[in-house]
Amino acid sequence: MNDDQEPNDDQEPNDLRDIQPSSFRHITGQSHVTQALKIAVDASFQERKRLDEVLLCGPPGLGKSALVTVLANELAVPFTEVLAQSITNTAELNSVLLSASEGVLFLDEIHLLRPVSQHALLQVLDKRRIFLSGGKSVQSIPVAPFTLVGATTDLDGVIGPLIDRFRIILHLNFYSQDELAEIVRQRFRALKWEFEPELLGEIAKRARGTPRIALRLLQSGRRVQLAEATNVLKVEHLRRACEVERISDLGLDSMQQKLLHLLGNGPVRLNVLASMLGVSTKVLTKTVEPFLLRQGLVVKTDAGLRTLTESGQSHLDDLRQISVRNPSE
Repeated sequence: MNDDQEPNDDQEPNDLRDIQPSSFRHITGQSHVTQALKIAVDASFQERKRLDEVLLCGPPGLGKSALVTVLANELAVPFTEVLAQSITNTAELNSVLLSASEGVLFLDEIHLLRPVSQHALLQVLDKRRIFLSGGKSVQSIPVAPFTLVGATTDLDGVIGPLIDRFRIILHLNFYSQDELAEIVRQRFRALKWEFEPELLGEIAKRARGTPRIALRLLQSGRRVQLAEATNVLKVEHLRRACEVERISDLGLDSMQQKLLHLLGNGPVRLNVLASMLGVSTKVLTKTVEPFLLRQGLVVKTDAGLRTLTESGQSHLDDLRQISVRNPSE
């Protein structure tokens, strides 16, 4: 998506990581999310109240963190970011909450908070105070009037009562190829890299609807270009990078390609697939197979088996032909 912006005039970015969005107008895609956040920001200014709590949901790599940074910029308030998995107990959570200033407190991967900490957090959101027990007395400490923004790739990991405390819950979608091509084009323009126009579509079709993957592919192609000491980033550079990194024309990584090969002889049960791939069933269902299912390459039967579709078999045939042409790879 989306962590895209035009560089400031006084800046000269030379790396993909130097380019970050600064306002909603710099964001490509996710219009339903940006519109909802813009309305919420405008309403908070009109009421002169802090913004309601926000929860952003969606798969990795869609730009949730970039959206929160933009949100804080639009509100013109301090921004504090904390990775939820770094909070291991309630005492550490209390420390984070007490140190948060008036503004935006961003808890990334909020589902990784332990349930006891999630329950403690919802109490703070209700009371806007932290209660500390000390012997026979209970100390009550107010917290700053911050807006909590959570991001999660696994909504099932967030307890129901905590979800209810978020007044604004938004779900991010995967990107179209046109949106991904535009994001890559903007990166080229910001970095002043020369490129073949056809490269935009080639990256977009391999990015699996995810800006983070598109930018990773862009960087991979750039490495090949630099290694070959050429001035223009070409389609052939991207293709060479994908060959080296075992990425197919549809963007399938090596694990996803292995799954297709395992299904080439017929339907297989989930636990058997996981065992053959050497991963847990959770990794398989959360990481490996979602894109294959979404693209219609693999389907689940009523009996819980995974099987190839006609499109999946066609792509597998293409992979086998490539393997025959390049037996050493």
